[in-house]
Amino acid sequence: MAVLLSGPTPTEVVRAIQDYLPALYFAFGRGRVEMLAEELGRDWDFLSVQEKREVRRLIKEAEEGYPGLFGPRRKNLRRLLLRGIGYHHAGLSPALKDLVERLYESQLVYVLFCTETFAVGVNFPAASAVFDACRKWDGHEFRPLMAREFFQMAGRAGRRGFDPVGRVFVRIDERFPEQTGFYREEEVEPVRGRLVLSPNTVLSLLHWKSDEEIQRFLEMNLATYQSSRESRQLQGEVERLRQQVKELARCFCDERGQPCCELFRLKIKKELRRMRRNRRGVKGNRERLRALQDLLKAGRKDCSYRVCLEAEKEIRRLEEQLHVLHARLREIKAQSRDYPEEFRRVWGLLESLGYVQGRELLPRGRFALHVHVQEILVTELVFTGIIADLPPWQVAGILAGVDYLPGRDEEVVEPPFPTEPVEELRQYLFKRGVPESFCLWSPVPCALAAAWYQGASFNELLGMGNLQEGDIYSLLRREIDLLRQVERAAQATGDQGLARLAREIRNRLDRDEVAFVGV
Repeated sequence: MAVLLSGPTPTEVVRAIQDYLPALYFAFGRGRVEMLAEELGRDWDFLSVQEKREVRRLIKEAEEGYPGLFGPRRKNLRRLLLRGIGYHHAGLSPALKDLVERLYESQLVYVLFCTETFAVGVNFPAASAVFDACRKWDGHEFRPLMAREFFQMAGRAGRRGFDPVGRVFVRIDERFPEQTGFYREEEVEPVRGRLVLSPNTVLSLLHWKSDEEIQRFLEMNLATYQSSRESRQLQGEVERLRQQVKELARCFCDERGQPCCELFRLKIKKELRRMRRNRRGVKGNRERLRALQDLLKAGRKDCSYRVCLEAEKEIRRLEEQLHVLHARLREIKAQSRDYPEEFRRVWGLLESLGYVQGRELLPRGRFALHVHVQEILVTELVFTGIIADLPPWQVAGILAGVDYLPGRDEEVVEPPFPTEPVEELRQYLFKRGVPESFCLWSPVPCALAAAWYQGASFNELLGMGNLQEGDIYSLLRREIDLLRQVERAAQATGDQGLARLAREIRNRLDRDEVAFVGV
């Protein structure tokens, strides 16, 4: 692994590694990925005339299937691809990502700037991997990459049958020299189990499992097992260190703490020096000063000083380790969740809302049993009549906002219909004790879904706000999946009218660019 200090431009980086292409150039942030690709495209052109001809053919083939593939926002990507340079991130439309991936697989992209998502779930190796930085914004703060994140991306370097070794290059930011990116595989963080007891989980357990099976599920899941195992291991280490401290304490001579003990005399000397530096302290405590001086005169220096000193140093080191272990045990205890108690709490909430009576699922509960996204909110949208009283295009708009968390800078035109009934429903549910995590909804994507239902083009959706193609595609695909769940729930509870409505909206949304299926 080589290190490139902060400052080199993409052109300088690629010049330094040009014998190890193709390269995946990882950067953190869509804007950063596009900017770096644009910078390199001003200076480099990797393709021969024949290769350019092949790229044009593949671009034309893709555009025949999806007219306006590049659109006004992606014209620069077409130009870059014709120079053997590309970029790839979640903001691209699936059709455009598919084209970039096919060009890369065909060895027609020599440097691909990408976010970490490119290293997850797709097998596109490279001769080398370049890290623009080893720190990222995780939604809350800038932090160094974890070891598993680094190796997930670095592992793309090295093509079987082509490269004897894979090479990784790290561009170090001089402002953060401690974030060097030197990771060791033995330090890769373990995968942590995480059990989420959603209303649907609780309903499913009540409906399908016996009391004994539920208890076993709550007590023997991976998250509980890992916490218990780590806690046991730490407790064992604590006991081992405590025993070492006890054994070391026996090494002290019988005179420890007596005037003849050299360690005791060293402490006295330190206290005398402090008192003499502080003249007021000497004047105000002359008796203490004389007593310390008398202790020094009374002592002798023929004790086993070295044995005590080494034992005390080792005890101090062990006590520091014990402090770290106790802190980790407190952290595990704070993070550990009482899953049986959490299960009972959600069960009680569902009873108070009329979803269950004891273990019996009531109509709301039977409906929510088939919904896996914000099931309480979706169920209440149906059972309170909010959806039934609206035209389909407005229903499409409202359902797009379910479980949607807008980004910091997202801007979309206001919904062309009132959203107050949904907000009033959410406030009512909050008052009934439903946590916000069970009622996530945002009006931001409503106008986009409503317009798409009414026949707007994808370019028109792009003009309604600053969301990128991939973002719009994702929110509409999520809504299509939610509509399938609503349709199944309606059929299971005998509401054929709602089932037809969900199916009709789903079919209207599942078209053109949103219906993309990769080759």
